[in-house]
Amino acid sequence: MAGGGPKLDRVLSPAEVLLLTLSALSPVLSVFLGGNAVLHLAGTGAALAFIAGGVASALMALLYAELAAAHPGAGGAYPALYALLGPRWTFPYVMLRMVYIFPMLAFFAVGFGSYARTMLPGIPVEALSLVAIALAATIALFNVKRSSHVVALFLAVELVALLVLAGVAALHLQRPLAEVLAHPVMLKAGAMVATDPWTMALAFVAGASMCAGAEWAMYFAEDMADAQRRIGRVVAWAGLLAALTIAVPMVLVVLAIDDLPQVLAAEAPLAEFLSRSAGPWVGTLVSIGVVAAIFNAIVAAMLGLSRQLFAIGRDGAFPPAINRLLSTLHPRYHSPTWAVLVLAVLGGLCVLLGEKRLVLFVSGNFSEFLLMALAVIAGRRLADTGSFRAPLHPLLPIGSLAMAVLVVAANWADAETARLSMGILLGTFVIAFIWHEARVRQGKDPIRLKGTDIED
Repeated sequence: MAGGGPKLDRVLSPAEVLLLTLSALSPVLSVFLGGNAVLHLAGTGAALAFIAGGVASALMALLYAELAAAHPGAGGAYPALYALLGPRWTFPYVMLRMVYIFPMLAFFAVGFGSYARTMLPGIPVEALSLVAIALAATIALFNVKRSSHVVALFLAVELVALLVLAGVAALHLQRPLAEVLAHPVMLKAGAMVATDPWTMALAFVAGASMCAGAEWAMYFAEDMADAQRRIGRVVAWAGLLAALTIAVPMVLVVLAIDDLPQVLAAEAPLAEFLSRSAGPWVGTLVSIGVVAAIFNAIVAAMLGLSRQLFAIGRDGAFPPAINRLLSTLHPRYHSPTWAVLVLAVLGGLCVLLGEKRLVLFVSGNFSEFLLMALAVIAGRRLADTGSFRAPLHPLLPIGSLAMAVLVVAANWADAETARLSMGILLGTFVIAFIWHEARVRQGKDPIRLKGTDIED
C-alpha cells in the first residue's frame, strides 16, 4: 500500500543501486575476512563451502528479488514482510534488526581498524574504527546520488584487489578441483586430517553468508526511479555477481596453496598465501585495497541501514518522539539525517564491545531465511507479486526454510561462541513475538505502516 509521510528522492539508476549493493556486501570483506575464517575452520573444504554457498545465496537472491518487486521501499525486506505476513511476524523481525544492525556496522568498522592499524601501528584499533564511522556518516549525509559516486570509486579499488588475488592464484595452481571437492582436508592439532561432515555444514553456512547480500539493493528501492519495474532484476543480478566475485577467488586460492599446513596455520591465510606466491609488496598493495574496500562497505552500509531506520521510524514502530526524529529528511540533500546520526552514534558505541562480542550479534541470522520463504509462499497464494517472479517455485522457498533450520542447527552445535549468538537472536525473536501478541490483546498494535511502499 502507498501511504503518507516523508519520501526519499527517486534519483538512482539501476546501475547506481547495483554499485551500492556490491559495495555494501563487500566482496573483499567476504574474501579477506570471511575467507580466512572458513579456511581456518574447514581447510580446503573452503572451496566446496564457497561454491555451494555461492549457488545457495544466488538462488536465495531470487526470492528477495520477488519480494522487492512486489513491495519496494526504504526498509529492505521489511515492507514486503509486513504486507504479506502482517505485524505478527514483522515486529519480531524489526526488533531483531535493532539488535543486529548497530553491531554489524561496528563489526565492519573494527575490521577496518584492524587492517588500517598494520599501516598505522601507533593508533588504537578503536580510534581508527570510530574515525571510519564518522567519515562514512559524513558521506551518507549528502545526496545519495553523490554518495553513490564516491562508493563507485572505492569499489573499483576493491575489484582490483580481488583481481590481483585471483590472478596470482590462477598462476600458481597446485591441485585439481575434483580432488579438493572430493577429499577436503583441514588442519587439526598441527596435522592435516579429513574435514568432517559437520564442519563442512558449518563451513557451508559461513560460505553462503559470505556470498549473500543482494538484499542490500532493497534498501535503496525508494531512491530508485521506476523501482516497481526494475528493482527485482537488480537484486537478482546482484546475487549472481556477488556469488561469482566472492566464490571464484576463494576457490582459486584453495587450489593454489603450496604448503597447506603452513598457510592454514597463519593468522591470516590469504595474506600468507600472497606473500609466499607473489612477494610481500603485492600483499601490501592488496592490503591497501582491503582497507579501502572495508571503508567502502561501511559507507554503503551506513546509507542502506539508515534508510531502514528511517522507514521503521516513519511507520511508527518506536515512541512518537523517536519516530519523528528518525523520519526527518535533510532539507537540501533529502538524506535521513537523524537516522544516519543515530546509526553512527550507536554503531560507534558498539565498537567498544570488541570483535569477539560483536561476532555474537552478527552471526546466525536465521530470521530472513525463515520469513522470506514464508512471505514468498504467502505472496503466491494471495497473487501479490510484482514484475519479477522467482523460478522453481516452491522449491526455492522450501530451500530457504531448510537454510533457516541449518543455520540454527549449525550455530547451536558450536558451543564455544555460536550457540550464545543463536540464543541471543532466537531469544530476541521469541520475546518480541510474545510481547507483540500481548499488546495486540490489549488493543494496541506496536507497529502500523504509514508510508512503506512507494508510488512511481
